[in-house]
Amino acid sequence: MLTSLPEDALVYVLSFLEPPDILPLCSTCKRLYELGNLRIVWTNASQFHVIARGYPFPSIDISSYDVRDLRRKTLSAYSLAHRWLAGLSSPRRKSYISGTSGTSVSHVRFLPGHGDRFLLTIAKSIWSAVAIWDLSSKESRKVGEWSPRGAIFNGFALNEDPDGGAELAISVHLNGEASVRLLSLDEGIDGPCTFREIYTVSTTMRPLKLVGYLLALSDETSQTAVWNWRNGTYAILENSIEDVPVGQSAYNECIQVLFAHRSILVVRARSVHLFPYPTLKPYYPDDPHPTPYTPIAHHSFGWVDGMCVNVCPYLDRGTTTVSSWSPLSILVRGESDDPWTSDVLNLELYTIDPNADYPSDDGDLDTHIPPYLFPPRLVNQVRSLRGSLRCTQVFLGRFGTAAWIQPQERFYAGLLADVPQQMQVDRRGRTPHESLMMAVFPGSLSTAEGEVVARRVFVNEANNWTSFDYDEVRGRVALGSSFGVITLLEL
Repeated sequence: MLTSLPEDALVYVLSFLEPPDILPLCSTCKRLYELGNLRIVWTNASQFHVIARGYPFPSIDISSYDVRDLRRKTLSAYSLAHRWLAGLSSPRRKSYISGTSGTSVSHVRFLPGHGDRFLLTIAKSIWSAVAIWDLSSKESRKVGEWSPRGAIFNGFALNEDPDGGAELAISVHLNGEASVRLLSLDEGIDGPCTFREIYTVSTTMRPLKLVGYLLALSDETSQTAVWNWRNGTYAILENSIEDVPVGQSAYNECIQVLFAHRSILVVRARSVHLFPYPTLKPYYPDDPHPTPYTPIAHHSFGWVDGMCVNVCPYLDRGTTTVSSWSPLSILVRGESDDPWTSDVLNLELYTIDPNADYPSDDGDLDTHIPPYLFPPRLVNQVRSLRGSLRCTQVFLGRFGTAAWIQPQERFYAGLLADVPQQMQVDRRGRTPHESLMMAVFPGSLSTAEGEVVARRVFVNEANNWTSFDYDEVRGRVALGSSFGVITLLEL
């Protein structure tokens, strides 16, 4: 009989079972039930059947979970991955938060850490306010708020390290002065959460990325600062603005900052620059600023509506490049000022491959040799629609899934109502409303080859989405609206 085997042999046998098959087997008798509560059983299940297959799973040490959490996350990751592989097309559940009704939600983000319970929103009526919502109960409830009277917020970054000392860096304009404030979230016991200001610096730069004690801030043209707020060291990265055509504005909003392999990628609205990883130096008020670092590689996609860069180790890029570090992936939604162009738009997926000529050791490095090859290489694309949007964000997850908002079709909206019928595109299967679109690129979550197909996951008949966030690992989406209602989707 199976139960007559020694424990080590039983653990080995269970390691061959798919995670959902472990539970029924372990419910058949007391000995197997006790075996199903061993950490090694779920460590094997997560390692062999989830992580090794490139299924979405939190990128933290699994030893930090207790057995119950490890079992829950393993089963959840396995289930989510198989919904993608089967052709995910609609959410399993949806719910709404209406606590900010009547106030436009400019930003909505899932807050890292805290048991994945919290959602952060930024809304503005007379002045701006940050709110924290607890999603763990059936009815989501507001548990914290921070709103200096008269303040306007124009940028923020959430700490990707939940133990980094500050959950939030936020740009505040108050009484004619600009500053960036670092806030810690103190969680009450079954009660409200409170924001505590732990550091303030006067600057007009906006925070873009916060990892532990390292904060990246940027202006709207050419400069990015990398600052360790704990010890006060910093460096300046600066790209050239000399190539701006005569008569055009030098405005070049920073969209994203990525800490890459021995380098920093700064993504702006019309340019992408790769900088060597800088040496951070102390700030002395009486000394001049250090010499800025200049780019070692750059590229332009032209003006873009939205762009997202990520390290996606499980994508199939059709390349034989071998390196000790992963390529960078960029999802780009281009912008067009011509209202008469085709309403079909391609979101394009590019890859930036590792540079085989870059030194692999930690010795003295030639900072003029980029660790990645430029220009980016087009590897795939997915069709969407052009149109006017309040929310132009695009998301590309580490495991190769993408999410974006598709505008309501312009024909339905009336922009091209006078165009002859024979010149209009076939609208079968289209919707007159904006939609949440998702796609999965070839890799660990897709067995399909060839054209990537976008899937309409959810339709917004009010056409009023202003912001959204996508949590690929946990399979959830939050959508903010101009009416203050937040839609939560579980995939």
